Amino acid sequence: MEETLAGESELGAKSAPTEAIVVSPPIAIPRDTLLGTSLARCTRPPSKPGDPSPDSPTADPLIQSPLHRSRNGIELHGRWDPGASYDELDPFEVPRRFRLAELTKDGRRVGARVEQGKLTGSFDNGARLVDADWAGAELKVELLCVDGDWQTFPARIRGVSATGNGYDVEIQDPDRAELGEASWRPACRATLEMPEASWATPFAEVWDERGTRTASTGYFTFACATSAIIKCDRMGYNDVPNNNDAQRLRQTCTRMVRADFSGKDRSATAEGTLIDVEDNRGIQIREQGDHVPELPLEAVWSPDGAICRDHWRVAGHPDNHGGPPTTCSAEDTALDPSRPHLIRSWSCDPGSLCERQYSSVFVRNWPAPGGLTQWSNVTVVNPNSTAATVKLTVFPTGGGAPLGAVQITLEPSEAYSSYGDPRWDAIDDGDLLSDRAAGWIALASDKPVVATHRTSLRAGSTWNAPARLVEDEPFLTSPSRRLFSSYYLKGWPEAGGRTQWSNVVVNNPATKQVSITVRIHGVDGSLHEFDRALPARGVWNSYGDSDWLAVPNPPTRTGALGWVEIRSDEPVVATNRIVHRDGSTYDAPVALLDDVGFAAATSAAKELAASSFLRNVPVTGTMTQWSSLVVNNPHPEQVTITVTVHRNDGGGALRSFTKVIPSFGAWDAHGDPDWTSVPATGSGGRSEGWVELSADLPVFGINRVILRDGATLSSPVVLFNDEPLVAPSSDTLVSSPYIKNWPGGEGLTQWSAPVVNNPGEQSVTMRVQVWTTDGNPLGELTRTIPAKGSWDAASDLDWHARPHTDGANLRSLGWMTLIPSTPLVATNRLTLRKGTTPDAPIVLYDATPFVRARN
Repeated sequence: MEETLAGESELGAKSAPTEAIVVSPPIAIPRDTLLGTSLARCTRPPSKPGDPSPDSPTADPLIQSPLHRSRNGIELHGRWDPGASYDELDPFEVPRRFRLAELTKDGRRVGARVEQGKLTGSFDNGARLVDADWAGAELKVELLCVDGDWQTFPARIRGVSATGNGYDVEIQDPDRAELGEASWRPACRATLEMPEASWATPFAEVWDERGTRTASTGYFTFACATSAIIKCDRMGYNDVPNNNDAQRLRQTCTRMVRADFSGKDRSATAEGTLIDVEDNRGIQIREQGDHVPELPLEAVWSPDGAICRDHWRVAGHPDNHGGPPTTCSAEDTALDPSRPHLIRSWSCDPGSLCERQYSSVFVRNWPAPGGLTQWSNVTVVNPNSTAATVKLTVFPTGGGAPLGAVQITLEPSEAYSSYGDPRWDAIDDGDLLSDRAAGWIALASDKPVVATHRTSLRAGSTWNAPARLVEDEPFLTSPSRRLFSSYYLKGWPEAGGRTQWSNVVVNNPATKQVSITVRIHGVDGSLHEFDRALPARGVWNSYGDSDWLAVPNPPTRTGALGWVEIRSDEPVVATNRIVHRDGSTYDAPVALLDDVGFAAATSAAKELAASSFLRNVPVTGTMTQWSSLVVNNPHPEQVTITVTVHRNDGGGALRSFTKVIPSFGAWDAHGDPDWTSVPATGSGGRSEGWVELSADLPVFGINRVILRDGATLSSPVVLFNDEPLVAPSSDTLVSSPYIKNWPGGEGLTQWSAPVVNNPGEQSVTMRVQVWTTDGNPLGELTRTIPAKGSWDAASDLDWHARPHTDGANLRSLGWMTLIPSTPLVATNRLTLRKGTTPDAPIVLYDATPFVRARN
């Protein structure tokens, strides 16, 4: 599945001219050009009308297909890494060609060529260089500068991958030679999702400023692992029999991948675009069948661009111009071996169920220790101004055919709850004896919606039996090849004879098998890893897995503590279930439970926040609230973080301090002297506020809020909730549910109240909207939050005065939106209380971050 473009030579023709094979001679460039040109002139191609800025949504696209979700596509070669010493330069693609004629190693000339993605060659004395021998080789790179001229710079191969076909290439700016090693920068930019993106692969070809490919014996291209060139290579378009057709098909692929409709090197795609691909040679075959989006035809592509187009890949993209004006005919779209260089693409169009979200868990009447059963329910909110179609499909843990599906239509601002829906309750595994089911959920919709999964532990075997535990988690919207979770816990001791355990569920949304590597990083710097294979649409669950439980305990502890990393060859999603158990074994009875979705690599950030800083804050009875951060470093380099604790009412910070997190390490605030010495904001050592975090590299983390029975940090845990650290957002923020005095079984009632933090230096005005489940407005508040301050709805009398959706019973059910004027952080706190007032004693506590309305 890929993207390609056909061009003007295809219009009205059934076969395009054969691409010329050119042997490019070396270009003579004066010595003063080599030494006198700064990279500042050569860090992006000549500007074109409508070029996106580095901050625009299209600056870092993610080309996705049902089988391939990868950071490939918009750049032909990939992205270079300017680094700290070049921080004024653009990370945009630098079209580049490397000279073969001037390649040396240890000052000796090497006769080199490129064969099957590897450098091969020998010294004048006949000694051959293979694989790792190329480390340290020096060569010249020619960059196309902003004035349209080619300029030459020193380049070198710093290292070679274990496979011998990945090269760590660096480029130097002679004007910065005084920086020494710091003057050399990687030619390819690694990403947190794809650390291997720093590797480059050589190809015996060059590409000009119009995106046209030419074979060459004097020059070659180093393509980064995230480039369109590499993506087309992985799709099979490099080793196609019949050399002439293979070269043309390869260029067709790069046009299609980049949505270069005009064939003039103008990419018109964007992050998250779903596409399907098929060619006339059978290398790529269109993916069809149940639960694959029925995408409409987008275009037919040739080496010169699109020969016809039914719709743009991304509506409103600034480069949606210059493409073919005609729609595609039946002749264009038919399989035609006589035109082997053509590729067809299908992509989302209004009405296609292309929006995808996932929940790692589906449970129906699933047994839990203590005579409880587990149940899943889903809430879906449509924040759009037009109706949305949503399909919820439940897959079994072993993959294969779905257990069942529910399709709904939501009117604008309407919400759906699966609770009590007979279609939802009818989903099971077909085993009449067990009357239970387990699996995971895929959501497809034609518009961006907001979905929440609620897991309940119930005292009984029916979906409406009394709830003993309730856990709300947003659906996962970012499948990734690299995922992180802040906790690995194995038999970690807790007060009262309990122990803490974590188990992960990893889901494969693809229609083919994927391989994952599970990496458990210990707090002592140790690494325990193993591999697993997930079937198509299948699951791996760590519960009871021998390798998962084999992490050794530290010498002085009875349990193991660390954090988890998942690496996969295709994007997956995952959830970590943290359980407190009454006993010292992984299958002891459940006392407390919390599910937290893994963080995708793309969600790590340099600026994060936690809505709550709590220390010895009274709640009900003898219970007090405490919070503690865990911040994880997913990099091979150490990271410096700055932690600032703010007052809820704004003003000066309570405390700010820095911490250094070692390579692949973590900082745990629990017991940290800087954390515990934050000044009190009330009597009895009570402190209350929120936390802002900044780092010099992207990090991720969690805020654990605990209710303790007592006034000390070591008092027994009664309740706990983990909520991810989140980045501030100026988008409309959505949360479901909004609940006031809603019955929860056994005399309990449910209450929700947002907490909103303002990380800005100026006060911010925010609109708070509450909606009923049938899409009607329930009321709106406007609140001003001071700089670095907070708003807590639980203490706002106007919040509690909102009208009821059920006036007869003085209760409300709905959902919420926050509309800020500047970036904010928001969390929805949900409590189950023993009584019918918002200050009744808390029995259960759960907090869930608001999520962006992606429309």
